[in-house]
Amino acid sequence: MSQRALKLARAELGHVSPAATPSTPADQIAREAAWLAELAGRFSLTGLRIDQPEPEPVPSLEALEAARMAELAGAFGLFGLAIEQPAETFEPADLAYRADALSDAIPANDRICAQRQPLPALCHRGAYVAPGAAISFIQAIDWIVVALAAEFAARWGAGASLVDLSLGQASAFVAAALALKGGLWITESYRVPLARLRPERGIGGLALGAVAGVIIANVLAFDARAAGALAATLPLAAMLLGGIHAALAVWIGAAHRAGLFAETIVLVGANDAARRFAARAAQTGEARIIAIVDDRSARAPGHIGHAAVAGGLKDLLAWEGLAHMDRIVIALPQTADARVRAMIDALRPLPNRVDLLFDFDVTDVRGRRAEHFAGAMIARVSGRPHCARRAFVKRAQDIALAAALLTVLALPMLAIAAAIKFDSKGPALYRQRRHGLNNRVMSIWQFRTLRHECRASPRRVRVDDPRLTRVGGWLRRAKLDKLPQLLSVLTGEMSLVGPRPHAPDMKAARREMRDIVGDYAHRHRVKPGITGWAQVNGANGPLDTVAAVRKRLRLDLDYVANASLWLDLQILWRTAPTLLANRKQAP
Repeated sequence: MSQRALKLARAELGHVSPAATPSTPADQIAREAAWLAELAGRFSLTGLRIDQPEPEPVPSLEALEAARMAELAGAFGLFGLAIEQPAETFEPADLAYRADALSDAIPANDRICAQRQPLPALCHRGAYVAPGAAISFIQAIDWIVVALAAEFAARWGAGASLVDLSLGQASAFVAAALALKGGLWITESYRVPLARLRPERGIGGLALGAVAGVIIANVLAFDARAAGALAATLPLAAMLLGGIHAALAVWIGAAHRAGLFAETIVLVGANDAARRFAARAAQTGEARIIAIVDDRSARAPGHIGHAAVAGGLKDLLAWEGLAHMDRIVIALPQTADARVRAMIDALRPLPNRVDLLFDFDVTDVRGRRAEHFAGAMIARVSGRPHCARRAFVKRAQDIALAAALLTVLALPMLAIAAAIKFDSKGPALYRQRRHGLNNRVMSIWQFRTLRHECRASPRRVRVDDPRLTRVGGWLRRAKLDKLPQLLSVLTGEMSLVGPRPHAPDMKAARREMRDIVGDYAHRHRVKPGITGWAQVNGANGPLDTVAAVRKRLRLDLDYVANASLWLDLQILWRTAPTLLANRKQAP
């Protein structure tokens, strides 16, 4: 290399040439050694060896240049510098993706996941009241007070009940009293979220309604006495309702803070969307996040809000507390289409409702499956929409009919219990574990039909089974052994109408139920019943074959998809003749 090229190389490395030109080869060698030492310190080249050459014999300039460039090449890894690795440390590029090559050691980037705390242990669901039920309760009280105010004013001002007055006379009292409700509607007292429910809103609407009612009374009242009665009654009714609204606002606020109106949910995905949803849910109080799961938990934070990020999807599917969750909300971004679809497919077989959280900026989404929840927009991807009105009507129907049946059948049930005790040794009742709503394991009571020493036998009961007692065989043929389940209806664990409860480890043809029908768990989206759509359509008897399982589950899923009050009444009406027709079938 020429001297000019060497100077250019030194300039690129930041070397400043000395002012004086070396006059002798020894001076030049010493200056080159000093420059290499400076270069090693500047670039932290700890492995660079700088040997001071002996002044004698004096090497040629070309040899010095070649040695120096070789030293630089070695220091910077240039010109084919070989870096050898031990053969045992080499691994194929796809080794981490081979299932048969995985080791038990925890990868370095998953050590955080191994330290995650487990999902919380839940033993019960806890009390829950739909937010709409609280508003409906306030509306019902308002209607009662308004009706009483109109009736009181009519008796005071006209000397007769509303039903005894003519239509024109009664309309004045009714219209003036309805002005109180009108004031509440104008001020939107019934549309305010429970988190922002304040007594002053209702008091303002009632004051407006009282003023409007007095004006209507003076216009429509047929005489001064009627107008005076209304003018005195409406302000008193407004003050009474104002006090009731204030008391209810305080009580509802305390219940709201205690989580009485909050659904229990699990979030899938620990990201910014989940963090925003958790903040909105805390403000509205409509959702209580029990846990958050994420398969990529090594990248996820330890907590989001008050909920811990614990485990992944496999941990969620194996979690016993999942039976107490009202919803599973997927908070993955919609841009991750493949992950979202895979997550939905994995969660769809569960009986719990599964929702997809829309992006933060999405505020106006329309469709049957889109709705507002906890201050955000979600889309239902699995499960039936919750209808508080239908749930209330069904629960009222169950309580009324179950109480009436227990009253009528109390003495026959006592007689059956006595017959069982006299017929064989052992208790009259026995308890069984069954799957209930959302796969919750519950206990139900039945009359004992087997001999006490054979009660733990795993075999199913068949016709002419030697384990049956004399009374037990008759009870099974008449389907009276299930009468104690009316107690489970009163406690709310069962319903009069619904799919029959199955044992948690129930099998057919040596196969799990979910292996025969992939949507088996969907039958647990409603409460189990004493009778159901399958029973009134002849799907009775033991489930010994795959065809029998599929037929009964098809009918059960048809009921879950089309359940209504009228269908329940139809099933109840058809149950009695169906039992009589099937009394000779297998128990």
